[in-house]
Amino acid sequence: MTMVRNRLLAGLDATSFRTLAPCLTRVALARRAVLQDHFHRIEHVYFIERGVASLYARTRADGPVEVAQIGPFGCAGIPAILGSPRSPHRCLMQVPGEALRIAVPDLLAAMQAAPAIRNHLLAYIHALLVQNAQAALCNGRHDLEQRLCRWLLLAADRLDDTLIPITHEMLAINLGVRRAGVTTLLGQLHKSGVIAMSRASCRILDRAALERRACECHAIIAAQYRALGEQRAHVHVLDDATPPRRELVEELRVPQAITSG
Repeated sequence: MTMVRNRLLAGLDATSFRTLAPCLTRVALARRAVLQDHFHRIEHVYFIERGVASLYARTRADGPVEVAQIGPFGCAGIPAILGSPRSPHRCLMQVPGEALRIAVPDLLAAMQAAPAIRNHLLAYIHALLVQNAQAALCNGRHDLEQRLCRWLLLAADRLDDTLIPITHEMLAINLGVRRAGVTTLLGQLHKSGVIAMSRASCRILDRAALERRACECHAIIAAQYRALGEQRAHVHVLDDATPPRRELVEELRVPQAITSG
């Protein structure tokens, strides 16, 4: 028996969770495991228990830019919940972890049978849309230091930790900027004692200072997720008879995206 750590599932009442529980499978997710790919059919929804996934928008000319972070507050595969089996966006694990996975038809059937599940997921989708909107504003209006600090704070929130496993290269991709600019800013934050950098990770040493350097976008996003979590959290457990399956997608080695249909 293992306790459910996903906070979205924890927000369901016992009856609603029992509706989902038989359909949930625990899976281990490697770094860069693809949870949703460009224009590919979405087969599963992932309620993340540990780790952080990034949702990316892209064009052929511009490459990917992160538009949302998804962690234990939520789930990946939202388009399928809304009735769209495909999406132009890719979602992949940024920090490895685990998730409770459910097949899309099973989740849709549960939502139909239990309106409380549907309403709860729609409230989460609203929080995710707020995050998307603030990311768009932030990327268009705020300077790189503010955007970088916002990203680090959101990741720390989702990991519930001060240590963030991330490279300069991935930060640059996520923010849609050149790596040199990210490296310079990280060096300045390190010198100021706000963070400590190692080869492939960042540790937040002074969160208050990081919050002062960030824009208001982090506070707006965090407040929306706090409002979602203000409802009572329940303790749910799953009877895991077998160890978690490991997702073997270690790198972005996936078929070319389907451009239509």
